[in-house]
Amino acid sequence: MQFVVSYPKSGNTWTRLVAAAYSLENVSAADFMQFNEDDNSSVSNVIRFGDGTKYFYQSVSPFPIDVLDFSAQVRLRPAAMLMLEHELSETTTHRPILVKSHHLNGDVDGLDLWNPAWTDRVVNPVRDPREVCCSFAAHMGYSYEKTAAVMGERKFTIGGGDELRHLLGTWSQHVQGWLSAEETPVHTVRYEDMKANPVGEFYDILDFLGAPNLTVERVESAVEKTRFDQLRKVESEHEFPESTEHQENFFRSGKTDGWKEELPLRIVRKIEKDHGEMMETLGYL
Repeated sequence: MQFVVSYPKSGNTWTRLVAAAYSLENVSAADFMQFNEDDNSSVSNVIRFGDGTKYFYQSVSPFPIDVLDFSAQVRLRPAAMLMLEHELSETTTHRPILVKSHHLNGDVDGLDLWNPAWTDRVVNPVRDPREVCCSFAAHMGYSYEKTAAVMGERKFTIGGGDELRHLLGTWSQHVQGWLSAEETPVHTVRYEDMKANPVGEFYDILDFLGAPNLTVERVESAVEKTRFDQLRKVESEHEFPESTEHQENFFRSGKTDGWKEELPLRIVRKIEKDHGEMMETLGYL
């Protein structure tokens, strides 16, 4: 399977939407606002897959998945991922399909979260943690202070509802884990570069994924259908399925330097102190 894995609010959704728009040439921006788990449309069959969906874990568990602790759920992960891989192959022939994940590249109680047996390639979008803080705070309904704090927690997890918890760790830990991955091919791309040169960066992403019949023209078309202003406009009429109760808009701003106007200086300094080394590695400092 091919995954798009990121710390939240770093371009994961945009990457999946562009891949879907490439696979489904007749899709429109409005179509992305109407998929859900019960929808059998071609759009749903391309972008609804996630590695935290409870259904796949419950399918291989003799016990109710909600009564199991995080470690026990992770023990089920290899079997659940094989179930996911089977359903993905049976559901549609469209390619590429990117499975959504936010897990870091690491382990839980000695149990690896990732296995080359079912992980073929990983696209890993990264984003300036100061901008992540702004967007993640709105998504979770957190204050900037709390968001900056959890971005520095090594065992921080998110999840709920129909999704199991994902282990994020710290922002730096998450980024470093995927930058240093050895057993799985990983394509790391900065969100800021995707914004500055979307056609070029998504061409490289789709080339990495082995997308069929790859041309610049097809990439241009896919990028055009997923422009932020178009998605924001249709979201005002149709709620995006992955939005939370805490946010007015899932597609919030899409900026690369909005943090300069939003974040208090003390929060900026904390993030730079906590993640300065990795920020320098990625060119953010």
